[in-house]
Amino acid sequence: MVSLPTSLGLSVAIKAVLANPAEGVMSEHMTRLPPKPELSWKEDGTPVADGFDDVYFSTDSGLEETRVVFLKACGLPERWSDVSGFTVGELGFGTGLNFLATVQLWLSSPKQDNAWLHFVSVEGFPLSRADAERALSRWSELSEFSSLLLSRWPVRTRGTQRVSFPEWQVTLTIMIDEAETCLPQCIAEVDAWFLDGFSPSKNPALWSELVLNEVTRLAAPGCQLGTYSAAGAIRRGLSERGWHVEKVPGFGRKRDRTEAVISKQDLKEQIDPLCLRPETEPFRGVNVIGAGIAGACVARAFAERGFPVLVKTDERPHSRRASANPLGLVMPRLDAGDTAQSRLLLHTYLYALDVYDRVGGEAVDRLDVHQKPQNEKDRLRFEKLLADPPLDEFWLAAATDDEGGLIHKGAALVHPERLVEALLNHPNISVSLSDGAVTEGVDRTAAPDELTVVCSGHHLGEMLEALAPAIIGKLGQVDWQNVSTPRAGSEAVAAGVYALSAQEKLLFGATFEKWEAGDPIAVTPEAQKHNLEGLSELAPDLMSLIDKGQLQSRASVRATTPDRLPVAGVYASKKAVEEACAPLAKGGPMLQPVGCEGHIYVVGGLGSRGFTFAPLMAEVVAAAALGEPAPLSRSELEHISPLRFMVRAIKRGQV
Repeated sequence: MVSLPTSLGLSVAIKAVLANPAEGVMSEHMTRLPPKPELSWKEDGTPVADGFDDVYFSTDSGLEETRVVFLKACGLPERWSDVSGFTVGELGFGTGLNFLATVQLWLSSPKQDNAWLHFVSVEGFPLSRADAERALSRWSELSEFSSLLLSRWPVRTRGTQRVSFPEWQVTLTIMIDEAETCLPQCIAEVDAWFLDGFSPSKNPALWSELVLNEVTRLAAPGCQLGTYSAAGAIRRGLSERGWHVEKVPGFGRKRDRTEAVISKQDLKEQIDPLCLRPETEPFRGVNVIGAGIAGACVARAFAERGFPVLVKTDERPHSRRASANPLGLVMPRLDAGDTAQSRLLLHTYLYALDVYDRVGGEAVDRLDVHQKPQNEKDRLRFEKLLADPPLDEFWLAAATDDEGGLIHKGAALVHPERLVEALLNHPNISVSLSDGAVTEGVDRTAAPDELTVVCSGHHLGEMLEALAPAIIGKLGQVDWQNVSTPRAGSEAVAAGVYALSAQEKLLFGATFEKWEAGDPIAVTPEAQKHNLEGLSELAPDLMSLIDKGQLQSRASVRATTPDRLPVAGVYASKKAVEEACAPLAKGGPMLQPVGCEGHIYVVGGLGSRGFTFAPLMAEVVAAAALGEPAPLSRSELEHISPLRFMVRAIKRGQV
């Protein structure tokens, strides 16, 4: 039996989140921004990491080195020819050269039509887009691939970022942090490992005992590994962990390198009450219940993976949801501390922008948002954020006017109806408008080869019993007016409430009022008065354009949760959770896993941030259902598990 660390069991973060959902478990850093590499350049254009006194790739031929040391060593492309998905893990993303060479081989080699490649990489010192472009410019044969990667280059911020390339049938998941910090948080089954960090003697942290443990933990049965290093300590470390290791002739000036393969591991992981990695079974089609922004994003995620998707709704798509408001805003909520929750909130924002840029077309206007402080507490929080920001100057700046605050560069104003239509505009998606109420329940007798994803907003609690206590309806009203003198460009100002101006339309609000099932969904003069007062305080110049006689109003119900975070993942019945998790009430270990409710997943509880949350929540569900690498860290997934509220209640003896 292979001996590995306790990270294989229930993570410390699960225990922390269940005990205190406001807390996350993150390592402490000197700064929240990851460090930039110290670079110099050889005459031939090879980048050198001065901090490690090592080159990013071989001066003989970096591309050919990748092909020999990693691709060929891991049995590629032959090993992915007859599988529906293949995952590559990498230590050291660097310039992205290994990723691009893998994509090039992926696209040029035989494989199943709907097969996807998943590339998971770790990088502690992310290069800028400009430096990566300079390094990659020497390989014209990769220019078709590098130009697309560079246009969507990962953002310099700590944590896990997902970038999807449906045109290649590829996902890139890059974890920007120290390997010892992020690898224990990774959920994946890796089929091929590229160990491409700087030399073990110069960068020992990337080759540590803990890192080798995690490389082994994440390895799928039959995983093959390649590295340029032939260091005895590395070969012995792999061998001690169950790898069959060979020293083979090296590439270029290196005499030797290492190849390894691991057989099936006999490992027992502690049962996860939150079902972050559910058992998966093949399915042929997907039913999505709900046609708002959540349903549209879920439908798109599965459709791009080649599945036929039927979106079921009992109303015209996005007609009564907040998804039908005339305008919407995508902006980040930045917390002053570096926690799992703060990273979750940030990465949902970045992923939403990436998806909307790719799919949204004219339904999306990128713009800067001025977030003003509401009070002294906000001012202090903003000062702390700017002193140690989670994003660099390309994304975040201090407002220079008298009111102060933050400027979120490159946020987005969206036109909801057009955006939902753009997301649903895919040949694999069809929409069924039902005369009856599809939100009355979920058909648990559906064909076993179909997956159901419930995205029914405030109806979630009615449809799925286990979620009933967690779904809270909030009535929200927005008001808007078509202005006779359109302002140049789009504008957005926020401070609890928000004001959005696009072309001839000015929208502001919104209220966030208590709502119970059965209460009317109607606009009120009181809500309009609240919104006008908020606009007057937030943006007096925009308030001066308002003619109260021309105002239009709209009310809708937004579904939120007790901790204001969404739910996304597999669903299990109340009975199944209670039976499996009963020992937790007495502090004992679980004896059986939670039985999932067939092929049922859920996305909801998006609150007032639906357009920001929805794309990544959809990706979480698609990845879980297909057994793909998770697009978020384990700690972040724990914060959005649909089962978290029931498990907390059981642990507290409240069930």
